[in-house]
Amino acid sequence: MINVAVSDIQALTCFWLVFTRWLFIVIQLPIFDNTGIPNMVKVLFSLILSYAFFPLVKSQVYQDMAYIGENNFWVLTIFYGAISLLIGFLVKCLMDLFTASGSVITQQIGFGAVAYFDPQSASRVGPFERILQWTMIVIIISSGALLPMFKGIFASFFSIHAYDLGKMASSPEYFLRVFKGIFLSALLLASPLIFTNMFIMVILGIIARTVPQMNIIMVSFVVNIGLGLLVFAASSSEFFRVAFRIYTDKLGEWFQFIT
Repeated sequence: MINVAVSDIQALTCFWLVFTRWLFIVIQLPIFDNTGIPNMVKVLFSLILSYAFFPLVKSQVYQDMAYIGENNFWVLTIFYGAISLLIGFLVKCLMDLFTASGSVITQQIGFGAVAYFDPQSASRVGPFERILQWTMIVIIISSGALLPMFKGIFASFFSIHAYDLGKMASSPEYFLRVFKGIFLSALLLASPLIFTNMFIMVILGIIARTVPQMNIIMVSFVVNIGLGLLVFAASSSEFFRVAFRIYTDKLGEWFQFIT
């Protein structure tokens, strides 16, 4: 029979808090939010990150434990969980930018009805949203753009403490600016298809007036899909280039907010 005894409850609590922050962030990342990935993988990956960063951040965690009190275990856990949920949510919003632009493109091309419930993502998605999201994930990972994100999470242990939450009072203005920027960026990425659809509707409206016997509704489906696909294929390289630049800019703003 093996007896397990904890010799340093303070260090164990400190490690638990570090693990809590990493876990709540990891489960919101675009790769790990897929329901096809077992929860055990997410937990083990968070444990590895916690073990790697624990010697570097434990002094900062001890400051929060001293301020709130070492005996207030659940208060510390709730605080670290809330902060990590906020950080992870901001990162997820940056990736949802591409899903939003894909949704707009889908509507403009005429694929609005081609949406399905993906059990792997537990959300209603369409073909363009899924393609754009995973293409951008591959671009971001291969370019090393995830490193600033991990650096920002690491810096959050030093910049966000329970005793100086007063400086977060200006955060609503930052959130409004971020969400407004995400909305405008999604429209910018989808603007070629938006203007193409407007141009098609104007031309078809003129044709409907001059040739009233033509079935404009049926023609519009074919023209929208065909011309929309051609425009997206022609502008796809510029789309991903601009999308990556927008992502890095937004990630820089997020990093400044965290630090």
